[in-house]
Amino acid sequence: MKHFAFLCVLLALSGSVFAGPFVRVGYGYSDFRSQDMSIKHEGYPEISLSNYDPGAADQVLFSAGYFVNPHFRAELALDMGLASEDTDRVTYSRVNSVTGEISAEVYSRIFLVNGYFHFKDIRGAGKFDPYMGGGIGLAVNRFEGVSSSIPTTSATIADSDDTDWAFKLGGGVMYWLTDNFSADLSISYTNAGSVTTEDKAYLKGVSVPFAEGLELDLESFNYGLAVLYQF
Repeated sequence: MKHFAFLCVLLALSGSVFAGPFVRVGYGYSDFRSQDMSIKHEGYPEISLSNYDPGAADQVLFSAGYFVNPHFRAELALDMGLASEDTDRVTYSRVNSVTGEISAEVYSRIFLVNGYFHFKDIRGAGKFDPYMGGGIGLAVNRFEGVSSSIPTTSATIADSDDTDWAFKLGGGVMYWLTDNFSADLSISYTNAGSVTTEDKAYLKGVSVPFAEGLELDLESFNYGLAVLYQF
């Protein structure tokens, strides 16, 4: 019985060595999924926009949390997307098809509560530390500077932003440079919900109403490089 109690104390002490608060900062690259959209006018057939690619956005990654034990950490995180204009060629189709362009800035700022499982039970300087996990939170999505053009005309759409639920799944590998400081590479899938434009466009100063705004789904694969310090 004494041996069992002693073993329990040792296990508790070994876990407390790895427990503690941390901060993590890094750079991320968010690559959005291509998709189809449509423009709907009252009394007219809808115009389909095929294979629109919103492009990519840089991210600044911030998080702070706690290592509960060697295998689990929890954190509050902000994945802050940065605006970057991207122009993509799309096919507009109603009766006939024509190739045009859409230019816009698309990005999300996502607040998440994340949990990660670490596969190794021992870590320290010179050790690799693979992990996986996910989180849920809220995303503030932006669709800005939207302009649409075909060979004969062009139009603009007012900036729009929406708040939506978001979730994230992914993993990565840390490398511990010291017992308290690590660098890591990560990859994740993020669904930040959607953003919908206003229900009108502006063509040569004239407002052209839509039956409903353009809806853009913000799904992306994200790649990150970060450093973490545990206190």
